[in-house]
Amino acid sequence: MQDFRNLKVWLRAHDLALLTYKLTADLPREETFGLRHSLRKTAVDIPAYIAEGAAKANDAEFAASVNYALSLAKRLEYYALMAHDLEFLEPAGFQSLNSEVVEVQKMLAGFKRRLQ
Repeated sequence: MQDFRNLKVWLRAHDLALLTYKLTADLPREETFGLRHSLRKTAVDIPAYIAEGAAKANDAEFAASVNYALSLAKRLEYYALMAHDLEFLEPAGFQSLNSEVVEVQKMLAGFKRRLQ
């Protein structure tokens, strides 16, 4: 078991969750329980699964948690695209969010390979 706070991938995923919260603060009120909720929940679940995985009994179980975090990062990428296409996110905000999501995906994929 290791301290998840020391993992670079967790730190980057945590920053992604914070960025998502910031960028979704001004989404339309009717999206409070729609797209805003989906974006935020998915973004928070990515570092949460990494943290949970750090407590697993072995690297194979940790890799499974990281793999799920990777699938959530793909989901977040889609939700961000949807928010952009609906013009809920400014182009610059979308670009920033999308870049961070892609970077976290790369880091998760590499970390998963290392664990396997």
